[in-house]
Amino acid sequence: MILKDYYAQKKSIIATLISENLNFPNNINVGLFNDLVFKPKANVDFPLVMFKYNHVEWNTSSENEYKADVDFSVFIVLNSEFEEDYLDVFDISREIDKAILLHPTNSEIRENKEAIENGEDIPELISNSAFKIKECQSTVEDDNWEKNEFFIWEINYKTTLIERTYKKRYTMISNGAFTKANLNNEKRREKVRESLRSLGYDLNDYYEKEIDGKKLLVIKKVKESLNINSQELKLN
Repeated sequence: MILKDYYAQKKSIIATLISENLNFPNNINVGLFNDLVFKPKANVDFPLVMFKYNHVEWNTSSENEYKADVDFSVFIVLNSEFEEDYLDVFDISREIDKAILLHPTNSEIRENKEAIENGEDIPELISNSAFKIKECQSTVEDDNWEKNEFFIWEINYKTTLIERTYKKRYTMISNGAFTKANLNNEKRREKVRESLRSLGYDLNDYYEKEIDGKKLLVIKKVKESLNINSQELKLN
């Protein structure tokens, strides 16, 4: 799903940029927003960076494409043991800005596409631009008073994400085309390949994916989302 891919990509960049800055502690955690970290018994190391989707309203012009202007925030959470005046939060926020506002270069996108076409199981890089909208110190009055024991800096961003799915057409091959025994060794498998080629199917044009013990053939160079038993898998 595009929301998961976007978060995972930005999380990785945030973690990398922060870890490369020697002025920061090396234990900064990056994750999705979770109120439980503010509980007294929470076993969490600070500083803490949390990513939160605020609202996502999808619009569609067809059943195959969904588009949303996505509003999200990144929170930097410091506890009372970090710094008395919490000035380090501004240095951390600068690295987060770099991560969120950065999008892949043309060479990175090209290398990523080549890797996907070669069968590597990696997500496609997301090149959508993001914009910083506002930032502020977050305080809570009615939600959860325990949050006020922390210094929380919130940075708000927006981007546009597009989710595309494609209907898949399946071609059924007669059960008489081959049997499981025909796949027991390489020589027999090659005969099956030759037989399928005569029917117009070259197995070199397909990736083999296994889901829930089932082996599936998915044609290369066609981006699609395949839903199997409510499990979505991105394929190329």
